Amino acid sequence: MSRRWTALSGTQIGSVHVRDGLPLQDAHTVLVTDGTAVVAVADGHGHRLHFRSDVGSALAVRISAELLTAALPHLTDPATAPGVLREVGTQLISRWTEAVHDHVAQQPFAGDDLLLVDPADPGQRTRPYGSTVLAMVATDALLGVVQIGDGDAVVVTSAGTALRPVPEDPDLDGSRTTSLCQPDPGASLRVGALDVRAEDLVLGYLCTDGFSTSRVDADGWWRQTGEELVGFARQHGFAWIEERLPGWLEEPAAIGGDDTTLALVALTSLDPGADPGATASATPTTR
Repeated sequence: MSRRWTALSGTQIGSVHVRDGLPLQDAHTVLVTDGTAVVAVADGHGHRLHFRSDVGSALAVRISAELLTAALPHLTDPATAPGVLREVGTQLISRWTEAVHDHVAQQPFAGDDLLLVDPADPGQRTRPYGSTVLAMVATDALLGVVQIGDGDAVVVTSAGTALRPVPEDPDLDGSRTTSLCQPDPGASLRVGALDVRAEDLVLGYLCTDGFSTSRVDADGWWRQTGEELVGFARQHGFAWIEERLPGWLEEPAAIGGDDTTLALVALTSLDPGADPGATASATPTTR
């Protein structure tokens, strides 16, 4: 019997962004089709040099979800999936850069913007749109991740054991992040894929760094979160989680001050009220 996945996501604007009158600069998207799921989150940098980062993050989640969906026919073997995911990441960088240039052409920099960016310099043109990106794909065979920048990707076994599917980025120092807008974003591209059956995986989640930076237990919060999400799914179901997710994100967004976003994929069989024979329809959401 094939494994079928569902997905959901939520976000909260950070208290510092509310105080400073800044827009929500995180973005997230969810796509569930025929038992496979794709989720993506992105964190626009928010610094004054990245004054269009809300646009950059929205472009990042849309493009990464589109590319992972298109790659689904090739994501059938965990052994070859990293190569496919790396190609997705390479295409993401190219398409994101092209989309940013199109946006600049449609809405040229003007006024005070010109004090921060030289539109004649292609290297500066993407900087105002700076964003991280994290995307996860769940199929019958594997859970795969594409990542540039900070944020967390975690997968969880049926026993509640949490694992990190991508390697650490040595360039992350806690105050700066690698980015789609850096001169060579491909150098910071990280991918990973795990065999769903061999690892007995039942859930995966992504979160922007607004979720982690407010946690006291820096080494254990992601394990606890994974274990709790599996437990909640089994005990209460996905509708219960989706209803409460925005409230769960309010505290870290208020305490840490940063926008906070979480997206998850999970086997439909975790939900005690799920119909195991049901077919999921395409349900894209982007915020």
